[in-house]
Amino acid sequence: MEFTMTTEPQDETLAALLRRHAAGNDLPRYVPQIRFVDAMARGDDPLHVLPYFADVGVQVQSMEDLLEACNDPAEEEFDGFRVDEGVAVYLAIDGQWLLFTH
Repeated sequence: MEFTMTTEPQDETLAALLRRHAAGNDLPRYVPQIRFVDAMARGDDPLHVLPYFADVGVQVQSMEDLLEACNDPAEEEFDGFRVDEGVAVYLAIDGQWLLFTH
């Protein structure tokens, strides 16, 4: 039997990500969710992630763009995580989460 190892993180559910990320802290009571296409159509979302990136000149047109923008080494406001449901975004300054769904 042959095993292969991967260095790429595997997708997980939002609930698993939150439990892992909490690491002894309280889990968030509420994580707003919005379909990515709806947020794009409105040009906004509950944490104003899309307007933020537009204001700093980062073009986000897909969930992959969003994930890349959040995980850019120069980005200090947001962290992005691929989850089974879509892309989870963490606002570092105040510990809020947002889920962009498929």
